[in-house]
Amino acid sequence: MTQADSRLSRRNFIRLTAGLAVAGGVGLAELTRAARSAERVQEARMLLGSIAHLTVISPDGARARAAINAAFDRMAAFEDVMSRFRPHSQLSQLNTSGVVTNPHPALKTVLTKAVAYGDLTGGAFDVSVEAVLRYYRGASQRGSLPDADVIAAARELVDYHQISIGDDTIRLNRHGMALTLDGIAKGYIIDAGAAVFREYGFEQVIVELGGDLQAYGSAEQRAWQVSIEQPQGGAPLIAQIVNRALATSGDYLYTFTPDRRLHHIIDPLNGVSPDELSSVSVIAPTACDADALATALMVMGSTAGLALIDRLPDTEALVISKRGVIRTSANFPIRGNLV
Repeated sequence: MTQADSRLSRRNFIRLTAGLAVAGGVGLAELTRAARSAERVQEARMLLGSIAHLTVISPDGARARAAINAAFDRMAAFEDVMSRFRPHSQLSQLNTSGVVTNPHPALKTVLTKAVAYGDLTGGAFDVSVEAVLRYYRGASQRGSLPDADVIAAARELVDYHQISIGDDTIRLNRHGMALTLDGIAKGYIIDAGAAVFREYGFEQVIVELGGDLQAYGSAEQRAWQVSIEQPQGGAPLIAQIVNRALATSGDYLYTFTPDRRLHHIIDPLNGVSPDELSSVSVIAPTACDADALATALMVMGSTAGLALIDRLPDTEALVISKRGVIRTSANFPIRGNLV
């Protein structure tokens, strides 16, 4: 990563720049010495099917590299619990048998948060939509779409209220239910990686995975500059992030039809993709929060979604419609004017 904007991931819709900032009252000599003493240490690895980029600015390169390795280890351990692609993961076991005993604390935490976000969004966020999504994915691999009656039957299995989370057991109460944590686990894993850097005492950090990120930096330092590309083209939108997380959901990442009419985000209530928005970017205190909210707002739409954001503390959103119309919450930290 350089001082200029650089692409973060294969998503190709978010870019990032960073620098040691000029703080009020800091002289040029002090700033120059600080910049020369700091080293930008970074590494990229595959996680959750995407490329994760971890970056820390520190005068202690060896300690920074140790923190990066520790962060990757923690993130990989949580992926092993919550990946739907790994047959041995607890999520896969839950989807196969409908029950997991002695669940990993991370799985319990993420599912508890998922249920809470289901309540908060009136069901727009529902991890049990996997029962529908699996038919879209299967049909897409064959170059077709699932029959309407198949989707209608699968919708009967979509209800996050039927997830029972006990002390020692997680159970799906309807036979055939299945969960996807694609809209929340990535954020949780980002937060887990970022927490490692705090444990090591670092304060200038970016943890990015698949286009979502957690950025640490104090008020005395220049904000991280995150460039959000518009799906329909046009000038990038620059968000300024300090000690916040950002996540983006959109209709462009995994599509089932060439026109992006049907894609990986499905409205749990009707079994089809929402038709208003092309992308949603949410800034929140944690990447887990931002991840879930970005997914939910794609389903809720701009008016209801932004109304929800305005009720949540320290949370902002930017939405772009399929016609390219941009709307934001009141204090989304965008640089420059929206036109």
